[in-house]
Amino acid sequence: MINFNDIGSWHFVSELDVIEVTAAANVEVRITAADGSVLLDGTYIPVDGVARVYHLHKLLSPLIVEVVADFTLTVGGVSKTVHVVQSRVAVSETASEFLPSFFLSPVMTERDTALGRKELLSILPIEATLPTVQAVCSFWDGSAVVTDTKTLSPVLVTGVVTEIDVSPDQFVDTTVGELVGYTITAGERRMAYRVSALPTAEVAMLVRNTFGAWEPVYFAGMSENAPEYTRETAMVNGGLRLYNIEEVDTVRSYSGPLRPSGVALLRDLARSRDVVLLVKGVASDMVVVTAVDVKHTTADNDIPDMTVTWRRSSLLSAKLVPVRTPKLFDETFDETYN
Repeated sequence: MINFNDIGSWHFVSELDVIEVTAAANVEVRITAADGSVLLDGTYIPVDGVARVYHLHKLLSPLIVEVVADFTLTVGGVSKTVHVVQSRVAVSETASEFLPSFFLSPVMTERDTALGRKELLSILPIEATLPTVQAVCSFWDGSAVVTDTKTLSPVLVTGVVTEIDVSPDQFVDTTVGELVGYTITAGERRMAYRVSALPTAEVAMLVRNTFGAWEPVYFAGMSENAPEYTRETAMVNGGLRLYNIEEVDTVRSYSGPLRPSGVALLRDLARSRDVVLLVKGVASDMVVVTAVDVKHTTADNDIPDMTVTWRRSSLLSAKLVPVRTPKLFDETFDETYN
């Protein structure tokens, strides 16, 4: 709940779920989108000197296509244009406190990654001075851990979301040692990654997270195919005929053992509507998650292992991927070689 007088320039949509207006008489409340369309226009009657507008999260959240959208709130003739940031959960800090201190991610602990994996971070800078994005890398040289700082060069713009590629492969430097970890910094923002030899991820997905930004999720456990078939038959010319078969190719993917960062990502996948398969680091087919099992406990000896059931969103959910015999000279051959 927030009083209209306290509304500033930047807010999570969850902050604006209930707006209260201090008024002695009936007050008109109007909300318009950036394109001028009217979303709400009504007169509210105060009780004990306060009028309240409820459930604005349900009204505004679907209209925030990605991370942020602008809305104009007019109360009693006073208008305020607000940058509203997506938040599918309640955040314990205001957007003006959170955004200068954190990347757009629900993960607050060290992540696990491996060479060959695609890693993305999104940043929404609202501070006056744009931060420098750096990677503080840790290498094992055979006897000790040494650090080296690399500067990344994303084009940051105040008030604009920027997606940063923080995949571990770009930080490899064999002249220093073996890459064992790195921390991405941008002003006060920190995101730590531990690089290890993780099992091959059979399934990887890109997910729109709590804030509407894309994040990769990897399933290191097994995958179980459970296709379902609907057969329709009829008696034709005195004989039974099968005239239609509908196939739904359902896959059940297991996460494998998870640390707290992995739990946060799987919980985000469970609440996300936008999920895309990630194949060799490239976004592929849209998928629909049909069931999740993300139970976990706080027991010291509990190692979460979550399950997601999904199918491709296409009507033809089953997919054939041809396997060709490798060529002697493929597209990686350097034709300039002499």
